[in-house]
Amino acid sequence: MTTYVLWWQLYDVVEIWGVYSSVEEAKNHIPDDDVKDYECKGFHIEEFELDD
Repeated sequence: MTTYVLWWQLYDVVEIWGVYSSVEEAKNHIPDDDVKDYECKGFHIEEFELDD
């Protein structure tokens, strides 16, 4: 199963915003002002493969 973790980082502060089943679903949870350049605003979406 593949999951996508949405997280935000500013220097040494990291916040996990959620775990989602698709990249699109994760992007829907980024504030509207930051979606276009979300990586420049400190948001990251990382893919993880989980064992079933």
